[in-house]
Amino acid sequence: MQKCKFNRLLAKAVDESLSFLGESAKYSIYFHLEYSFGLRREEIPKRPEIFAEKLESLLKDGSIYIERLILKRLYESVGLELKCKRNYSFLDYINEVKELLSKQGEKKVKERL
Repeated sequence: MQKCKFNRLLAKAVDESLSFLGESAKYSIYFHLEYSFGLRREEIPKRPEIFAEKLESLLKDGSIYIERLILKRLYESVGLELKCKRNYSFLDYINEVKELLSKQGEKKVKERL
């Protein structure tokens, strides 16, 4: 259940962040991710490492700004503020939110028992 929630939150964060570039640019990026790299839009939350790698291939140094927007929106969606951590990668931040949601789910299950 929490995994589905995380996937929805990450997909929404990606979509909103890419919209920052404009709708045509957003759809162009989705197109290239799918047809050049075989990564469909709905697979992004399940394969964030591939997404990050291919986004960098497409946007070069600009990918870091989109990644930050994605992370900011993702953290806000779970009620947290994104704080920069030394030596943390895009995937480290994503895994942190995923783990947090997993722990929240475990806590809710224990509360019901």
